[in-house]
Amino acid sequence: MTDDGQSIFDEPRHVTVLRRMRLIKPEHRAQASRRIMLAVAIGWLPLALLCLLQWLILQRPSSASFFTDVAAYARFLIAVPILILSDYIILPRLDAIAQYFVHSGLVIPRDQPRFDEAIASARRLSLGVWPSVGMAIVVYALVLAIALTISPEALLDWQHAEGTLHLSAAGWWYLLVSAPLVLGLILSWVWRIGVWMRFLHLLSRMDLRLVPSHPDKAAGLEFVALSPRIFAPLAFAIGVLAAGTLGNEVIHLHLDPMNHIAVPVATAIVVVALLVSPPLLFARLLMLTRRRGVFEYGALVRRVGAEFEDKWLARDKTIDASALGEPDFSATTDLYGVASNVYAMQPTLFDPRVATSVAIATLAPFAPIWLAVIPTKVLLSHLVGMII
Repeated sequence: MTDDGQSIFDEPRHVTVLRRMRLIKPEHRAQASRRIMLAVAIGWLPLALLCLLQWLILQRPSSASFFTDVAAYARFLIAVPILILSDYIILPRLDAIAQYFVHSGLVIPRDQPRFDEAIASARRLSLGVWPSVGMAIVVYALVLAIALTISPEALLDWQHAEGTLHLSAAGWWYLLVSAPLVLGLILSWVWRIGVWMRFLHLLSRMDLRLVPSHPDKAAGLEFVALSPRIFAPLAFAIGVLAAGTLGNEVIHLHLDPMNHIAVPVATAIVVVALLVSPPLLFARLLMLTRRRGVFEYGALVRRVGAEFEDKWLARDKTIDASALGEPDFSATTDLYGVASNVYAMQPTLFDPRVATSVAIATLAPFAPIWLAVIPTKVLLSHLVGMII
């Protein structure tokens, strides 16, 4: 949140609609619990009830397969709540990062209007009516394309029935309500990441007050390099979605997850690439800052070093024990230490530890699947071997 109280990300448009419909009370706007319960009530509960009715009343045993559908539980009872909670975890932290650009003095006074316009532009893109309408159109266009192209054999048992599009009542609800709910939450986060990238791109084109000798080796922008860690809940939710689908295949089709290692690896690669990309937009600015620092600090070090050598390395100069107490040595050493930060500047805002943490968050939901297929005896033997 900037000084004028404006933030990039605030109440999403669909939350405003729910509040106006009195489905979310004003005092609960800062809480996610009612949104999560509403999402579960819309996305998962009707599917469970419809499948139960089809199973018990219409005598369709295939509908009972819904209650062993790991992907359904993963999507609607784990991933959807996490995606909603992410609004309250990630967005305030992104606003705090934007605020820090001003409070830390990185944005110089003459660029303040450009910064305010960048904030306003990002806010319009994230909260405007047309982005929300466009997102809904894209979601249902994708759902329609899937419905028209998917073959009946690809449908799950509880989704399948004879008739139009070969969909059961639960299948229709999944197609028209549940699937768009999950897809809409995912695409809304992709859109927000795009808005965040655009905002950082605008900042990277400003004349930021960067310090080449900053000890963070990033001219004072290391906090941006660490920002992808904020998206760990989102990475975990995406991992849950992918792991749920793989879990279904392992349980019902008896696939060996060790033979499908490409699924979690590809998921982690895509998520890491998406989330660590925004800070890379400062690469050009870092390169220019390092180049400037090399010239400026290099010239300063050369002058000081030349004077130091002229004073202490002259042939007629006598060196005794008292020379160790001279401030010239410590001052020169300190200057060389500061200048070395310039030459050690990293070329991009990329931290391998951050990328690793995001990858771990994405891969964590796959761990139960792998552990389920590893024999307990083998697992215990490995643990004992690690301890002993």
